[in-house]
Amino acid sequence: MAELSQESQGEDYPADAQAEAGAWRQPAAGAAEGARGAAGPPTSLEDSTTSEHEGEVPRPPLPLPHEIRSLYCAHCGEKKLITIRCKGRTCPECRRADFWRLMKGYEGLASLIQHPKLLTLTIPNVVRLTKNVVLSIPRALKRLFRRKYYQDLVCGGLLALEVTNTGNGWHPHAHVLLDADYLPQQKLDKDWKELTGGMVDIRARTPQNALPYMLKYVGKAPDIYRTDQNRGFKRYCSPDERIERELEYNAAMKGIRTVQPFGTLYGKEKPFKPVLTCATCGGTDWISEWGLQSMIDEGDVLEVNPDWTARDPMHADESG
Repeated sequence: MAELSQESQGEDYPADAQAEAGAWRQPAAGAAEGARGAAGPPTSLEDSTTSEHEGEVPRPPLPLPHEIRSLYCAHCGEKKLITIRCKGRTCPECRRADFWRLMKGYEGLASLIQHPKLLTLTIPNVVRLTKNVVLSIPRALKRLFRRKYYQDLVCGGLLALEVTNTGNGWHPHAHVLLDADYLPQQKLDKDWKELTGGMVDIRARTPQNALPYMLKYVGKAPDIYRTDQNRGFKRYCSPDERIERELEYNAAMKGIRTVQPFGTLYGKEKPFKPVLTCATCGGTDWISEWGLQSMIDEGDVLEVNPDWTARDPMHADESG
């Protein structure tokens, strides 16, 4: 993102996304004021790319099974089964793993925010969900914060994208943990509506409360299968339509970075990579079963777990 030095003129909501927009609109968000404090201009915001009976529990399409692989400690031969992520954006298991990874990766970054605000941004619902529609939110936010008025107030922040569908079209929106001086709700709402036709809500929140709130949508299956339009009991679409929505959602969200730091937080994140530790010897080096057998044959394994061969299918006897 270029240096934010000039006030951008009011830019229209992207034509191709606007053409896809339906007539559905979100209800007006409640106004709230944030805490006042010192701030500066941001410097970057990058694009990255069942039954309908009331009260019945929905039956999502069965997900593809996750691949299970065996790893062995390079020091003692202890066996560990690991699950390979399918990386599907609608897979609950993978999304739970993403939640904890993102929480660990961004909790230190969020603590750097001096004047926290929780900003919620919506755009009009759309009939068809595309990658361009989803990316129109960070692009519009980038244009908004380039305006001179916001350069003097906004330092940076952390943006989390979310898409839902409750039966009245696709509803893309974003939650932003913002580091900024006091921003009037009325002006924000006016400027955002000018850019996208959407609406805004802003309120003061601590980073410790705002970060889990933003990321909780990442940690569960997306709410894209409903037909009740947020009225009365939750109702869900037919299995065939569920599959269609899931395919459309995954195609639109593929390759998009759903959590993006910008401004003063950009480039400071430290991705969390959990370390797999051997429960027997505390080692952190792991190899495949073929690698382990090669090390045993060559005498490179320091200490082999006594019952390793009994547990490993390649070396088990006929009764095992």
